[in-house]
Amino acid sequence: MYKLATAWQLDNRVTIIAGITFMCSGFMVGHLQHFNWISGAAFLPWCCWFYLLLVKQYTFKNLVATALSFYMLASSAHPGIIIGAGYFFIALMVFLFFKNDNKLAARLRLKKTVILNLVLLLLFLLLSAGMITGYLDILPHFVRGEKISLSDSLSNPTSLQSWISVLFPLATVKNDPFYNTDISMRNCYFSITLLVFFLLACIQKKNSWQKFLLITGLLFMLLSAGGIFKTIAYKFLPFIGYVRLNGEFRIFSLFCFIGVAAMELDKFVRNKNKFEGNVKRTLLVLEIILFSCIIFSLYRVTTVKEGIIYSYKNIIDQKGTALRLKTIIDAVSFYDAFWMQGIIQLFLIWGLKRALKFNNWYLMKKLLVADMIIACLFNIPYTGAGKASVARVQAALNKAPKGIPIPVLRQIKNIDTINSEEKKMIGDWSMYNKEVGVRREVSYPIALKNARQYFNNIDSFPDNSHLNKPFVFTNDSFNYTIKIEKFAADKIIVTARADSATQIILQQNYYPHWFYQNGNEKKEVTRTGISFMSAPLVKGNNTVIFSFEPTKVKCAMLLSAFVFIVCCTTLLIPSLKKVYS
Repeated sequence: MYKLATAWQLDNRVTIIAGITFMCSGFMVGHLQHFNWISGAAFLPWCCWFYLLLVKQYTFKNLVATALSFYMLASSAHPGIIIGAGYFFIALMVFLFFKNDNKLAARLRLKKTVILNLVLLLLFLLLSAGMITGYLDILPHFVRGEKISLSDSLSNPTSLQSWISVLFPLATVKNDPFYNTDISMRNCYFSITLLVFFLLACIQKKNSWQKFLLITGLLFMLLSAGGIFKTIAYKFLPFIGYVRLNGEFRIFSLFCFIGVAAMELDKFVRNKNKFEGNVKRTLLVLEIILFSCIIFSLYRVTTVKEGIIYSYKNIIDQKGTALRLKTIIDAVSFYDAFWMQGIIQLFLIWGLKRALKFNNWYLMKKLLVADMIIACLFNIPYTGAGKASVARVQAALNKAPKGIPIPVLRQIKNIDTINSEEKKMIGDWSMYNKEVGVRREVSYPIALKNARQYFNNIDSFPDNSHLNKPFVFTNDSFNYTIKIEKFAADKIIVTARADSATQIILQQNYYPHWFYQNGNEKKEVTRTGISFMSAPLVKGNNTVIFSFEPTKVKCAMLLSAFVFIVCCTTLLIPSLKKVYS
């Protein structure tokens, strides 16, 4: 974000502020445990920065860097962010076309824009060939491969009331019914400093960039709110109906709003404006709001008689610092969050007034850093840290076997599990035990249509389905001569002795590209029942090799890897290298 701000030609004092606020914004704090949301947010300004460089100077070097940045975003981000980024960059492309800084004739600009974006798209598709082929391969079999229902698509928004977090970020950690969404979707904070200048930008004359970012940010804000706005998008905009977690769209709003505010702050710095007029009035309005909220919140605390003040004795009685801190965190009420955050914001505003009055930019940067650190530390106990210590979580994870061991042949219903408390900490044990087979459907990490169909009908199967058998068995009786010789993600080697010709069944989800080999015979596995795979056994000794061979996906992955290596190499060749600054 810092480098992108330099591409906008903002003052050095402003670029660092933009970088810090984006890095520590409420989106990042709310999704500390959602790595593919963080990575998507991280690559967003890289994509924007390189795209601006490419439009400004159409060189092979800039083309490669832009395509790589888009590939990094698409290959690492949650699907909702990828879809949102598609719409954002289409809007950016249209804006840059009509912005017409180069003063070329419309026909020439159109030709240049079409060629530039088609070549960029082609290189991106080559880089993403493996990923795209993999998606296309699994979508017909994946439960999320189809447009979800309208009701499901309206879940987990960043509700409009969540935007009070731009002034009171701590207030989003309590009172779930008020926000009507998950706690990770509520925080939209991007510093008191940039909030002031964002509000200024809204009421003052804006440049073309500010107008574009403000309109785009507001549209994504409405989209992330769900409701009627998401309903309209669901019906008319391609791919939006696949997004279930609407709150992820707010990263584009925060990205845009930070850009708008940074540009307004840059104007203030460059024009050497004085602390008067709209700046002074905006800060006064925020002070009045903060004072009012502090007084009202303290009144409510004393009225309902709950919160940190009334939990003082319980806090003191706790033994050890860790327990006291946990008790304090649990004791904070909704109104506590308002008055506590309000007092902090007042001191920050008074410091900001002083910095603006005396043009003390060093003080402003220190205040901003302190502001973002405080906002992060106040929210991390609720959104970044679980209720269990890291040591306890790690102790539960340590129960998982190391490496990829050969699973023990035992009834699936007897596969080891964990207690309910540990399950709350780390999720279903099937994600960690490295064994084939589960007793019930597990939503994550992936679910295939045939697996869901199997579990929906499991009660109708005789003998309690296949839970009484190991993950490899024969279809007539349990054969104790079965032995697993090798077990890997793409290859399972089984030896078995059969008294007569029969079938060996593998309780692994049936999926195309699975083959079996027994002797010289190699064929695709047979689908057994709803979701399992089988292969024939001959009388006597058998060595059956189950192998997963998605040839088209592998070839596409190799193409992607080759193009990726070539692109990275071109960026390192001295004769082609240019400084991106």
